[in-house]
Amino acid sequence: MNILITGAEGLLGSNLCVLYSAGHTVYATGRNFPSINRCINLKLDILSPSDICQIVQIRPNLVIHCAALTNVDYCEEYPDDAWKVNVEGAKNVMIASQLSQSNFVHISTDAVFDGKKGGYDESDEPKPLNVYGKTKHEAEKIILATMPSATVIRTNIYGWNRKQKHSLAEWMLYNLENGISFQAITDLFFSPLLVNNLADALLEIHSVQYHGLLHIAGECCSKFQFAESIAEIFKMDPSLIRQAMMDEIPFKAPRAKNMCLNAKKSAALLKTKVYSIREGLLQFRSLREQGYINELRATA
Repeated sequence: MNILITGAEGLLGSNLCVLYSAGHTVYATGRNFPSINRCINLKLDILSPSDICQIVQIRPNLVIHCAALTNVDYCEEYPDDAWKVNVEGAKNVMIASQLSQSNFVHISTDAVFDGKKGGYDESDEPKPLNVYGKTKHEAEKIILATMPSATVIRTNIYGWNRKQKHSLAEWMLYNLENGISFQAITDLFFSPLLVNNLADALLEIHSVQYHGLLHIAGECCSKFQFAESIAEIFKMDPSLIRQAMMDEIPFKAPRAKNMCLNAKKSAALLKTKVYSIREGLLQFRSLREQGYINELRATA
């Protein structure tokens, strides 16, 4: 199968490229040339019409759109940039996927909800609090209204990065391993999912030809509980983790307090087992021990 992935240098995109290239032909695309091992690497700016035409020329079986501006505070400060990438960019990739008759999977977020109740399922009405969530919701609406065969996935991931930067779990682990005390929020809840686990689910979604909106998410926990679980799995000192309330953190953009997703629909649909927090973090640790990070960061 030919799979084209946008945002191939990001957390999700890079992991998908490495994992899928073991058994498929993977086109790794990014605004900058990705240079990911075992992939066909292409420079593809989702805001460039000439670059987007490459999707039509390739005619992949599956397009997974991971490219996005995900820094919530940056989006709040630069809303025009967020709109261009997260809305116009997503629309461009969708149109190219339609023209190439490719199956299209768009990755969205739990940030489309206001966090007042948590446990959100696919029927709950989105009410985003910040620019990031608003742009992702707008992209969802356009895609679902325009391309009935598309799949929109809401999730919240963690995992190992290809680039020298830290996802939430990596940042927490770095602090713990280096004896650095840090704050973890006790009243901000989410449903973290290991990116490798999501990768398996996305392939199965393609195989069962599911179309429409779907939540794929792990267990609900607070950021503080997640940090405590990392300390336990990696046998680090939990006293380094200091409890904090969300109102104490000077975020530029407003955050929803409970973004936990109800993923019962995907659990009933898919055979792929979604990891518990403990299972996911054990796999997170095992991946590092097995040298997966070196594989992830290998260049073509």
